[in-house]
Amino acid sequence: MISGYVSLGAIIAKIYRTTQSNEEINYSDAAEWCAESLNLIGANDIYDQISDCLPIINGKAKMPLGFHKLADIRYKNSPMYWSSNSVAANYQCSGCQIPVCNSGTCTNTFYVNNSYLITDITGEDQNVCIIYLGIHVDDEGFPMIPDDPLIIKAVESYIIYSLDYANFRKGKITDKVFQKSESEWLFYCPAAKGAANMPNLAQLSNLGNIFRRLIPMRNEFQNGFRNITKKEDFNF
Repeated sequence: MISGYVSLGAIIAKIYRTTQSNEEINYSDAAEWCAESLNLIGANDIYDQISDCLPIINGKAKMPLGFHKLADIRYKNSPMYWSSNSVAANYQCSGCQIPVCNSGTCTNTFYVNNSYLITDITGEDQNVCIIYLGIHVDDEGFPMIPDDPLIIKAVESYIIYSLDYANFRKGKITDKVFQKSESEWLFYCPAAKGAANMPNLAQLSNLGNIFRRLIPMRNEFQNGFRNITKKEDFNF
């Protein structure tokens, strides 16, 4: 569970202390490597859950900057269902990929293509509300790192690994030094993912209620999964 963040500058300062190097680290390169490492770790809790409402124009909407993965989507407080562009022909939209539903069986469907949300919604002044995952950034747009020792160490090791890879290609360091940096990154990456995915006590209780349920709750997607973690109550 992520409860706070540290700045990229703090990670770079830690790298200077660790490596005792006088070589200047390019801040933009470090920001790119930081974002890469967070994506490679890949745990959902590393990302912010961001809410936004997107205006629909001609059946589609531009996804917001920083979008990584869609968590939930609603239209007029009702869930929308995933479709794909492989069935675009069924929407009878000649010469384009904007779904226009004529059959009456494909209400409130969507897919994501080329940074656009494409839907079967028609009409003016329509909005779709989404919750998506995105990397937490500071006021200047640089990524922030979750304040967890293993995640911080993983990001630090990836930046050092990337720096050493460039120096190894230039012949400035030996293969043993580079292999040491690589092995540290390969160790801390899964360790950081495990730390980020570790549930707290409340989440463990919710998981227990799900696993012990005798009667499965089907179609909870329609209810936003509000009831799936509630304790099962039998009235005989």
